[in-house]
This record gives sequence, structure tokens and C-alpha cells, in this order.
Amino acid sequence: MHGFTLAYLGFLIAYAGDWWRGSALSERARSLNPHHPGWYWFVPLFDAYRKGDYRSALETAEDQHARFLALADGLAAIHGQLGEAQAAGNAVQALLAIKPDFAAAARDDLGKWWEPELVERLIDGLRKAGLEIGSEKRMGTT
Repeated sequence: MHGFTLAYLGFLIAYAGDWWRGSALSERARSLNPHHPGWYWFVPLFDAYRKGDYRSALETAEDQHARFLALADGLAAIHGQLGEAQAAGNAVQALLAIKPDFAAAARDDLGKWWEPELVERLIDGLRKAGLEIGSEKRMGTT
């Protein structure tokens, strides 16, 4: 019955690869507190993204964007995958305003949270958005 704990566990479980269970915990957490923080939406957003449902991911991001501006990397990747050049470019500029060195650290930063397959899909979206990220994979990724 503690929303934060459920949300955080859902976040960790989903990002570890059990998206079904993590999503269920995340949804339960949001239902417990209608005034929850925006990061409670990260699991459904990135679950839609990893499934290739970029439109749903974008709708979630747009609905919640004001609540979690730190999602700039996800928003740029989504717009990149959808081929929305103007919106992708704007999201990349917002991302670089928040994290100027993101391109150099993108794979390592994203790899802290997600499985290598999702990291590469995010990198692909960011490249399509216009962010220049090297193709070198770091140790520990496939």
C-alpha cells in the first residue's frame, strides 16, 4: 500500500527485464496516489517504446512531459523513431541543454538502467533524431 515503494520496485523489475510484472506494479502505484510523481509513468512509456509502439510512447510522454522534463532522451528517441524531424531536433536541443555531454556518455548512461537491446533501440532513435552517437559498444554490452 505504499505507492513510492511499488513504483520503484516496478521500475527496477521492468528495467531488469520482467516488463509484465514491473508494469503491473507501476500501474498499482499510480492507482494508489492520483497525485504521483511523473516518473511513475516511465515504465509504461519505455515498455511501449521497447515494443516499437512509438505512438503510444509519445502520447504518454506528451501527457506527462511537464511532470518529468528529465525525459528528454526518451522524447528525442521517440520522435526520431517516428521520423518527426522538427520535434526530434527540438528534443535533442532540450536534451543537450540539460546534459551537454550526453552523446559521449549515452550508451553508458542508458546502460545503467536498461537491457542492451533496449539501449541499442534508444541509441537508434537518438541517432534518427540527429544526435551524433558513436557506434562503439562498451564492455558489458552485446
